[in-house]
Amino acid sequence: MIAETYIDTGIMVKSYVFEADSPAAIAIIEAAGEPLIFSHVHALDIPNAIRLKRFRGEITAGEETAAVRAFRADVDAGRLARLDYDLAAVFIRAEALSAKHSGGIGSRSLDLLHVAEALEAGCTAFASFDDRQRKLAALADLKLIPAKHVAPATVR
Repeated sequence: MIAETYIDTGIMVKSYVFEADSPAAIAIIEAAGEPLIFSHVHALDIPNAIRLKRFRGEITAGEETAAVRAFRADVDAGRLARLDYDLAAVFIRAEALSAKHSGGIGSRSLDLLHVAEALEAGCTAFASFDDRQRKLAALADLKLIPAKHVAPATVR
């Protein structure tokens, strides 16, 4: 399976836990169509990001449980489809991206893995709201979605 768009964890989580930019994230997810790409990093990163929201006091324990269950239901229903690639090749590509770009843009390990997974899967587009991750994806010649990202105003 080759899908065109790799959607980062940050956008995926916004479909399970409401945030200010959840409507924009959901629009990106809907535009990508189903099934959505589901990588090895997503399998750990999505539930962990939800759990971290509870740790930070952003959601309740009940909201955490509901969000993780919704994520698992999407996996079970086939809405999220596991990528078929050589996992060792992902790590080799991530190291190559690190050697080429991390010293200049400060790429984090998970950013490298997400972009490497997208490249190994044959994706042509990368959806993320994270500026550092977007820089890496652009340097790897992936089309950025959204083309330009402006963070929403926070409510006080």
